[in-house]
Amino acid sequence: MAEKLNFTVEYSGNTENVTAIYADLVKYDILRARHNFPKREESDFLFMALVAFAALIRVGKVAQGTKVEDFLNSLEGITPEDDAEEAEADFQPDGAE
Repeated sequence: MAEKLNFTVEYSGNTENVTAIYADLVKYDILRARHNFPKREESDFLFMALVAFAALIRVGKVAQGTKVEDFLNSLEGITPEDDAEEAEADFQPDGAE
């Protein structure tokens, strides 16, 4: 499983390049469960948005107290900078491809 995924994120008139790490995937799981969001398999766009959100908070580009809903409402676009198929395969648990 890959431990990093690069995104260009556009939100609230800002454009940031951010690298998501394993900690951001863990945060995604926490956020998904806390907000009763669908699983990744059911919502790839939400997965990318939440992982990017976690990464941006971790690196200090988004304030710690920002609500996930506020970030999602300000989101203008996310572009994975890695090859999409490769990134998809890298973030699957072993044997799930």
